[in-house]
Amino acid sequence: MEGNNNVIDGHRAIIGFTLVEALVVLAIIGILSVAATTAITSSWHLSQVNHAKAYLISIQTMQSRSWIESGAYLPLSALPQANIENVNISQTMSNNGEYEMAATLLFKEQHDSCRIIKISDSALSPRECW
Repeated sequence: MEGNNNVIDGHRAIIGFTLVEALVVLAIIGILSVAATTAITSSWHLSQVNHAKAYLISIQTMQSRSWIESGAYLPLSALPQANIENVNISQTMSNNGEYEMAATLLFKEQHDSCRIIKISDSALSPRECW
């Protein structure tokens, strides 16, 4: 589809956009939209990971304080809830009184080594994820 033809000073001038020009503009907008969506999703995932890590570290601090004050770690039910979207928090208590908190990042792939990050009274794991 061609633009309107007007005669200006004896020359023919085309006013408007051709179909090809409009399609090129739409393709560029589409590419930019995909790039922006990917960047926003990546940023959101990173913020969720950092929120989960901050929660686990605050729980470790509370557990250490509980151990110093009473000689025992607190159960998960006595700790503040995380309420982090797409993250499950669980706790394992051993018979000898040790604990391990795990955050399962549900938005990561099953085979991702950083899908489950853990913190205990003595370690962070997997180390490369912290």
